[in-house]
Amino acid sequence: MKILHLSNLYAPVIGGLERSIATSSEELVRRGHEVTVLTLATPLAAHDEEIRGVRVKRVRSIANTLLPGMNQDATKPFHPTTADPLTTAAIRRVLRTGDYDVVHSHDWMMYSYLPLRHGPDGRPHVHTAHDFGFTCVKKTFTTGGRGCGGPRLSRCVPCASEQYGRPKSALLATGLRVQRHRGIDALTAISPAVADGVGHGRVPDDLPIRVISSLVPDGLDALARATPRPGWLPDGPYLLFVGQLGPHKGIDVLFEAYARLPEPKPALVCLGTPRTDTPPIPPGVVVRHNVAHHEVMAAWHGAAAGIVPSVFEPMGQVAVEALLAGAPLIATAAGGLADMIRDGETGLQIPVGDPDALAAAIQRLLTEPGLAARLRTAGHQRGLDYTAARVVPQIEEVYRACIATATASATASR
Repeated sequence: MKILHLSNLYAPVIGGLERSIATSSEELVRRGHEVTVLTLATPLAAHDEEIRGVRVKRVRSIANTLLPGMNQDATKPFHPTTADPLTTAAIRRVLRTGDYDVVHSHDWMMYSYLPLRHGPDGRPHVHTAHDFGFTCVKKTFTTGGRGCGGPRLSRCVPCASEQYGRPKSALLATGLRVQRHRGIDALTAISPAVADGVGHGRVPDDLPIRVISSLVPDGLDALARATPRPGWLPDGPYLLFVGQLGPHKGIDVLFEAYARLPEPKPALVCLGTPRTDTPPIPPGVVVRHNVAHHEVMAAWHGAAAGIVPSVFEPMGQVAVEALLAGAPLIATAAGGLADMIRDGETGLQIPVGDPDALAAAIQRLLTEPGLAARLRTAGHQRGLDYTAARVVPQIEEVYRACIATATASATASR
C-alpha cells in the first residue's frame, strides 16, 4: 500500500503522538509499504527529507507563513480547527503526484484534508484520535482539573481562554463545534477513554470507533536490559518518575506522597522537562533533564517502583515503557491508564490526586517483594500488547477494510 500520513508535527519535533506516528510509519515501511508523512515546515526542519525509509514532506500553512504570531512556539506551528487554505492546497498537490491508497490523519491537520475527501483528489481516509481534540480545544476534556460534562461554547470559550487567550479560544471552539467530521471513512482511538471522549463530539452516527492503542517500538525491553546502569542514578533503591514536571502529570501529588513516606526511604528520581508551573523541588529529590532514551529505559529497569501519577493521560506511552523495562508500576486511573493497568495484576492503580493512596502504594511495593516481582513479570507481558509487532497489523487491517469499503461504494455509485 501507499500511505499518506497527515501530522501537524514530526521529527525533529517529537512528543508522544509524533513518536507513535514515527514508530508505525517505520514499521509499515519494514513490512513493505510505501509511507509518506506530510507535516508542517518549522524553523528546525524546513525541507523534505527521508527518515529511516519514511518520506517526509514539509508544507506551508497560514500560521507558519503569513501569520506566525498565531504560534506560541515557532518550532511548533499551529493548525486550527478549520481548514488552512495553504495546507489544503499542499495536500492536493501531494495527492496528485502520488498514487496513494489511503490517507491517515492524526490531529487537526485532518481539517485541511476533509474538503478534498469527496472531490477528484480524495482518497479513503482513516483518522486516529490520539487525544480529546475532537471534542475539546485544550485536547484534555477536563475543566478545573476535573472531567468535562460535555462541550458547549458557553463552557469551552472561558475554559480554554487561560491557555489560548479569549479571541483565539473563541475562534478554535467555534471552529470545532461547527465541524461534522464528514469525510472520515474509518475512525480509531488510542484508548477506550479517548473513544468515549470522541463520542461526545460531532461524529456521523454510522461511523463506529475502533480502539487501536498507540504504540512503541519493538525491542525496548531488550534495550532496557542491555543498557548499563547510568552513573547519575543514586546508589541503592530509587523511585522513578518520567515526564513533564507539571501538575497535569501529578508531580505535585508525587512530591506530597514522597514526603509522607517513613524514613529511611529510597531516593526519588524525576526525569523530565521543567515548566513554568513546576512546583518547588523538595530537598534530596534527583531531577535530570534531556536524558537519552536508552538511559531512561535502563533507569526504568532498575527502579524499585515506577510512578505515573498523571491527572490527564490519553494512553500513557511512558507507562508502557516502564512496563516493558520491568518496573513495578504505580499509576492513576486517568484516561488510558485505567485500561492499561489492572490493579494488583499488571500494576497498582490509585485515584487521581490522592497523595495518601500513592504513599501507601509505594510502601506496599517497598515492603512486599513478592508483589513487586509479580508486577514486574505481568507488567512486561502487558507492555508487549502496545508494541509495533502487535499494533501495526491492526492498523493494516483498518486500511484494507477502509479501502475495500470505499472501492465498493465508488463502484456502486457508477
